[in-house]
Amino acid sequence: MTTTVIELVTYNLKAGISAEQLKAVHPQVNDFLMAQDGFMYRSLSNDKSGLLYDIVYWRDMASAKKASEAFMASTAGQALCQLTDMDSVTMRHMPVSTEAMICSSSSESSEPALI
Repeated sequence: MTTTVIELVTYNLKAGISAEQLKAVHPQVNDFLMAQDGFMYRSLSNDKSGLLYDIVYWRDMASAKKASEAFMASTAGQALCQLTDMDSVTMRHMPVSTEAMICSSSSESSEPALI
């Protein structure tokens, strides 16, 4: 059985880097991720302190680790690293223990689909 994996990366931007500069690299990062085998979903959020939470779902651990290595060597990875305070970065890969999601984009269905 394949186990879905969550990649959780937290980081701060370098001093003087704006949210607009970060937003400008999102298309590159998303394009890179969507081209990787095993990619499922990505979201990025931040808390009140400005700490960023980059969350990526992968089909399995092998896909997550392979993509992480490739990302650091990619143009997208280098672009994001240029904006990032690398001393603030933490990365975790965690197997998912349970999942639920709404598969329909229709607002009529509010029942989660258990996977």
